[in-house]
Amino acid sequence: MGCGDGLFFPELEGYGNVCGIEADDRIVDPDGPYFERIHLGLFDHSYQTNQKFDWIVMLDVLEHIPEAVTALEKARDLLNPGGRMLLTVPAFNLLWTKHDDFNHHITRYTKQLITRQANEAGLKIDNQHYLFHWTFPAKLFIRLKERISSSDPKPASLPGKISNTILKAFCLFEQTTLTQLRPPFGSSLVVSLSKH
Repeated sequence: MGCGDGLFFPELEGYGNVCGIEADDRIVDPDGPYFERIHLGLFDHSYQTNQKFDWIVMLDVLEHIPEAVTALEKARDLLNPGGRMLLTVPAFNLLWTKHDDFNHHITRYTKQLITRQANEAGLKIDNQHYLFHWTFPAKLFIRLKERISSSDPKPASLPGKISNTILKAFCLFEQTTLTQLRPPFGSSLVVSLSKH
């Protein structure tokens, strides 16, 4: 869900057949290789299918949906028996910045909030933990800076190739070290769920 133009399809195809849902038709190429497998529209009553799924993946999608519990219920109903769901969401409203405003986020999540919504939707949380611990203080600094100087929300800019390589290496190092300790903070939350 929220598959864009099918960016992750090649990686996911190693696990089986893949299809997607994308609400923003401007980012889906009608001539792209995955166009026929992408439903253009919202993940609501307009999405009708008899197909059931072993896995549903929602990467940074749920925070955009006003009726999150309803979306989780719909996802639950699309899962096969024993089906699983993987989602990521931004964490902690304390870290709310103009980036969240620009991207039309409804909320940032905590473990408590996603646990409550999952329970209401009839889903069981198998595992959840925070990610990107080093960006927590960085996002907090940005929030404080935004309180001092006002500016309009704008899209994030991509770092240069060298900076991106360094940041990627830093994140990978963090994931193999600090994340294993499961600290109670981070700028994102990853959650694995299944049907009750």
